[in-house]
Amino acid sequence: MPRLFSARKIRAFTLIELLVVIAIIAILIGLLLPAIQKVREAAARMACSNNLKQIGLAAHNYNSANGFVPGIDVQGVGPLVKFLPYLEQDSQYRLFSFRPAPPNDPTNGPNTFFIWFRDPLNRPPDGGGSLTVPRPPGQYGSEGKIKGFICPSAPEADATATVIQMIIPPGVPGSDWNTAWGDSGTYWYSPQPGAQIMGKSNYLASGGDPRRRNSRTTPGAQVDGRGVFYYRAKETLGALPDGTSNTILFAENAGTTHRISSTDPFFNQFVWTQNAWAGSVWWSAYGICPNSNSPSAPGQNCNTRPDALGLSLFTPGSLHANNICNMAMADGSVKGINVRNMDSLSLAYLCGIQDGEIQGTDF
Repeated sequence: MPRLFSARKIRAFTLIELLVVIAIIAILIGLLLPAIQKVREAAARMACSNNLKQIGLAAHNYNSANGFVPGIDVQGVGPLVKFLPYLEQDSQYRLFSFRPAPPNDPTNGPNTFFIWFRDPLNRPPDGGGSLTVPRPPGQYGSEGKIKGFICPSAPEADATATVIQMIIPPGVPGSDWNTAWGDSGTYWYSPQPGAQIMGKSNYLASGGDPRRRNSRTTPGAQVDGRGVFYYRAKETLGALPDGTSNTILFAENAGTTHRISSTDPFFNQFVWTQNAWAGSVWWSAYGICPNSNSPSAPGQNCNTRPDALGLSLFTPGSLHANNICNMAMADGSVKGINVRNMDSLSLAYLCGIQDGEIQGTDF
């Protein structure tokens, strides 16, 4: 009688073989992940560099149309606001309210304001600590996340973070800043609910150092340390005495952790925060972070808290690989500077537009 069924020996993975396969896959994933992370960081850094490139081009286009580029104005408005129409953000620019009081006049309403963020069209008032944003207007002048102002490598600002609206430079009151803003070194931050809605930026315009500083190449001499975007400046990019390739326009700033108040329940915590794009100007006198040139003083204003990553709200710094911080130069190029190797004095000379201290091309 013929056999109706034939027995077949079925070959399957043994448990040991299965474990070996899983181990091999895990090893391959472990080998691939660093490479994937490097590719992602390279892409993020390229996007960040491209953002600075576009901002630099906007500055040149503004210069071509107006014959100069603007420094921080009498209301503390930074140049990024003026460049908005040249960054395809004309609708955002039209929302911004310019109603300045006369220089050094602390008038604060109803129709003129000594500083841009006191204008209720630009930022809602404190509202007694309320977190509810009053409407209208449907959108405030300083509101809005602009993609071109955000570096993909930088952490996003925490929902409970305030926003740094202005950093007052060193120098001579009334000449280097509006005396109505306060004293040198003071910074303004946004209370609630303005902190929730204000647009942020990872790119700071270079104001240099308004004070004269000692020359490095001519002992005993002093040089002008001002950058392109100093107070009420109207500099022409094509006529910078130190040359466009030796002058920084914008510097990258990743932000850092910051606490405003030890008593306010909303601000009584260290959270990641950033600068507002409406007033993002940096003064080279405040240094660069992280800076390891002096172990005993790791950089002026650098935050030494572990969660702050050695960065600062007041100075350039990034989280790119190899400590590279992107800088937009006045010639339209973007250069990566290793902040661990760049001392603050050299950076200050790169920001100065007519100090005569040429750094060359090796920075």
